[in-house]
Amino acid sequence: MTAGETDSGGGTSYHYGDSVTVNGSHNIGIVKNESPTIAQQAPPTLEGEIEALRQMLLVLRSQVEPASVRSIDRSLPAIAIASADSAEGSAAATAADGTFEERRHGALMAVLGIATAAREIGVPVVAAVHAVLGMLGGG
Repeated sequence: MTAGETDSGGGTSYHYGDSVTVNGSHNIGIVKNESPTIAQQAPPTLEGEIEALRQMLLVLRSQVEPASVRSIDRSLPAIAIASADSAEGSAAATAADGTFEERRHGALMAVLGIATAAREIGVPVVAAVHAVLGMLGGG
């Protein structure tokens, strides 16, 4: 017989899936290790966190004052460039107003201030900015 086969006297039976026998009391269930849990999933990537932040900023900009909208619009390009090695990142790094990292940090601080001032509607953006800063080693 192969795995999963039993002979119950009347022929061969095939069993697929879990077979559980419970004896006694205080049983707490079956521990399954077949699918990833939150702790086993791949850690978030910088690019993924930046994209999530960008999406949140697009939502936030529709709910804030025009001056804040302009500031978000000025900040988005510096935030959205995930790598200084990309073509846009290299151009940003040579801009007159500072290095790529300085521009991105300044843009993150600007949107952090806007999100903080927006109070409850800005809370997800505040968390996302802190996540990005943490991944960049500055938060």
